[in-house]
Amino acid sequence: MSASDKPHDPAAVALLEGCGAGLGGRIKVEPEDFLVEEIPLYRPSGRGDQTFALIEKRATPTFDALLFISKTAKVSERSIGYSGLKDARAVARQYVTVPKVSPERLLAIRHRKFRVLSAVAHERALKIGHLLGNRFTIRIRDADLERVEEAWRVLEVLVKRGMPNAYGGQRFGVRNDGHLLGRAMVREDWQEFVDQLLGRPMDHERNPEIVAARHAYDRGDLAGAHELFPMKHRTEKKAAGVLARGGSPLDAFEALGAGPRRIWISAWQSYLFNRVLDRRVRDGTYGQLLAGDIAWHHDSSATVRITDPAADADRAAALQLSPTGPLVGYDGDLPDGAAGQLERAVFAEDGIDPEAFREGPGRARGLRRPLRVPLDEASLDVETDGAVVVRFVLPPGGFATVALEHLMAGPTGVGNRL
Repeated sequence: MSASDKPHDPAAVALLEGCGAGLGGRIKVEPEDFLVEEIPLYRPSGRGDQTFALIEKRATPTFDALLFISKTAKVSERSIGYSGLKDARAVARQYVTVPKVSPERLLAIRHRKFRVLSAVAHERALKIGHLLGNRFTIRIRDADLERVEEAWRVLEVLVKRGMPNAYGGQRFGVRNDGHLLGRAMVREDWQEFVDQLLGRPMDHERNPEIVAARHAYDRGDLAGAHELFPMKHRTEKKAAGVLARGGSPLDAFEALGAGPRRIWISAWQSYLFNRVLDRRVRDGTYGQLLAGDIAWHHDSSATVRITDPAADADRAAALQLSPTGPLVGYDGDLPDGAAGQLERAVFAEDGIDPEAFREGPGRARGLRRPLRVPLDEASLDVETDGAVVVRFVLPPGGFATVALEHLMAGPTGVGNRL
């Protein structure tokens, strides 16, 4: 068994040394316990054939909200613009653009888990990444209040040093296996792909229909699996239906369309990034520039190769520059020196050749991502009911659960995978 075949939590990244406040407690007991609000990159102009709307969804995946808008407003789901996906188990306020639908018509939409808070005409459609950041307000219930002072200290460390820019568990899907589907895609191992997608029930899966469907698939009852998968799991149901009608594993994969493919490839890239970040947190260099590093300018999002770390040490200390890690793909830049050796070692352990991303359905260009991000406007309060409320702002792509792990987990090295 190779390193890449061993069970591994894709979100497992070490905590910063000395962190792990040990608050314990629970999050997301109610959706209102986890509030995320997008900070827009720009304001709507008041003219144009797009409607720029602020929506609020409660305990609803972003894609379900977009589907509801498309059906209610009678527009294509693909035509709705959005800047990023938001937690399903939360209250989320995010911006969307809807073409050729008046603001008044959007404001009239009603649903028990969804509402439109504002709507204004605008010229351009939103695209992924069109936001300044996300503001979080999170209630931690049943926390150890004797550890609040330590939690404040940990929060100050994250503000001063930057938060490790790990991908949180939600990046890898409900089953925590999106990276395994992405890996099978890159390897073009279609039998492994459908086995992972449709079979192998996991202990944390609670829906008896889904568990029964997976057991049916594992024993070769393809028609039974297709019948048992609920309509809400349309990806699995579609793939099982293709197989039940005599299609091949490749046929089943090709029937799923481009949307899920991008998510799975991204999950595989995210897993590998986390592996690199974990090593640099453990060796203390996640925020330290090394010779040969490819550094990230936080103000401009530009990258530069570091030849003299001492000359840039002050900017690194001020969180203006940070080392980066790989989102693996073809034509991707890799660092030189010790940083490059570390990344190549991770690729070797997982049997990764970046050129494998050049062709086929797993095609993806290599990118760089900062190993840390600023955590701003941070505060921590204890409410009258004993809940600890933590607030902060993260740039696009930052996962609030990484900060929460540092606050809630004990000083055991690795967070508790919230």
